[in-house]
Amino acid sequence: MKRLASLLTVAALVATACGSSSGTTAPSGATPVNGGNLIVGLDGDMAYADPSLVSDGNSLYVSAQVIEGLVGLKPGTINEVIPVLASALPTVSADGKVYTFTLRTGVKFQDGTPFNAAAVKFNYDRWKAYPKGDLQDNAYYYGAVFGGYGADSNVVSVEAPSDTSVVFTFKAPLSNFLISQTLQVFGIQSPTALQKDKADTTPLKDNAYAQGKGESMVGTGPFTFKEWVPKDHVTVIKNASYWDTANAAHVDQITFKPMGDSTAKLQALQSGGIDLAFSISPADVTTAQTSSLSIIDRGQSCNLGYLGLNQSLVSKADGTATPTIYADKNVRTAIAYALNKQGYIDALYGGQGKIPQSWMPPATAGFKAETIPTYDVAKAKAAMTTAALKADQLKVDLYYPADAVRPYMPDPKNEAQAIAQDLTAIGFTVTLKTEPWRGGYVGDATTGKLSMFLFGWTCDWAGADNFLNTAFFGYSGGKPNAQFGYKNDQMNTLFQQALQAPSADAANALWGQAQDLIATDLPTIPIVNSTPPGAFTSKIHGFVGAGNGIEYFNSVWITK
Repeated sequence: MKRLASLLTVAALVATACGSSSGTTAPSGATPVNGGNLIVGLDGDMAYADPSLVSDGNSLYVSAQVIEGLVGLKPGTINEVIPVLASALPTVSADGKVYTFTLRTGVKFQDGTPFNAAAVKFNYDRWKAYPKGDLQDNAYYYGAVFGGYGADSNVVSVEAPSDTSVVFTFKAPLSNFLISQTLQVFGIQSPTALQKDKADTTPLKDNAYAQGKGESMVGTGPFTFKEWVPKDHVTVIKNASYWDTANAAHVDQITFKPMGDSTAKLQALQSGGIDLAFSISPADVTTAQTSSLSIIDRGQSCNLGYLGLNQSLVSKADGTATPTIYADKNVRTAIAYALNKQGYIDALYGGQGKIPQSWMPPATAGFKAETIPTYDVAKAKAAMTTAALKADQLKVDLYYPADAVRPYMPDPKNEAQAIAQDLTAIGFTVTLKTEPWRGGYVGDATTGKLSMFLFGWTCDWAGADNFLNTAFFGYSGGKPNAQFGYKNDQMNTLFQQALQAPSADAANALWGQAQDLIATDLPTIPIVNSTPPGAFTSKIHGFVGAGNGIEYFNSVWITK
């Protein structure tokens, strides 16, 4: 999932590189060819054509070609922050509350509107002022990163003292601010286009801008939004007036087609129906390679697949409430030792994954390597002996989604069966249960109705809190996340201190302390950090993959 919990914040890892987030260089000795149309198979359709109102990967993938923010990520990385519409990374006050950006000059939006500090202020003020209703509900990331809307926002002000200077002032330090702004939802759009379609206040069902029926998705990027035919395709075309001439697009047009079925995508690649597939099943990698297709190298992982355990569920028999067995650390430890993670990775992930060392991948800002139980049946049985479960407690349910695959979970059914087999080996009797992903599984898992279940998280950005606090263990309304029922007040205090730390180093130290506590308690069982495969044909050149699934096509050219 791209979105799961109610609060997003991270400790920033900032690289001092410069240049466009959408730029890259051609391979040594290769000369890019201009022209042609590119067809890309995505895992699904866009949600809306206004990136400030989306939280799904398909929408963000398309908008990344069209919309740019003050900062972005160096292509191919998940954590190297670079200036984009800002001419340099910002200066930050000693107390961490004031960020000052200097902007690039000579930049225009795709509708001809000048890009300047007033446009930046307009966008940030627009998000802060979203009215209650579906606009505010869908503008998830603004409210999550900045703590709410209007007076509830952590943003005191965004000021434009000159055309080339923007000053952000916060109520409290925001250690994740810079890296969070690399997300496409914080891209700067044309005030002219937004105002023309009354995009700031019109409910979504009548919002022409968000529905792709007006001058939608008007940014400063190397491609311009052309059309969106829901459930069929989205088309973007080359921005002939792109400000960053050194990184201008080579292809004339890109058509993004929603194709959720992995087999269909592979067949379309083989037949030439599409040129690139964002994802294919790991089981299809060998077939793709024998079909002369190239596998996308996504480098560093930015996800975590895990076995979820709910510590707060109780069962009732004869009027007596019995706590779940997963509240016993001995049981959680036994399960952790029982899982043959490397076996799952080899069999189901095509080897494109690694056993986690924490509750986030190693490239994440704030990551700390922890000692997590590895496959050892003898130690698993010893922990089971200590737990001393009764016969009826050994009968457990394991849930998996029926109709969805995710980068961290490419084959849920077979993974669940493998886990069940491993748990059977240490004395459990496992009943496999399944539900549809939407309208069942996700809701039941996140509201705490499932006892043991497969789930995971793909980063919004590579920061410790995006995993620890947002996706997993952050409190909401003073209560532990219902998904796991894991209560650790000291951990939650460290989370809050890290979020308001005045520097990345200070924040990362606190995230490290929190990981120590989590590793001691072992509330869930990390299974894999994967690098999900995609594929492309021999026509494609200059493509750069990224582990967070945000990839740019201005560097791509195609040949016959």
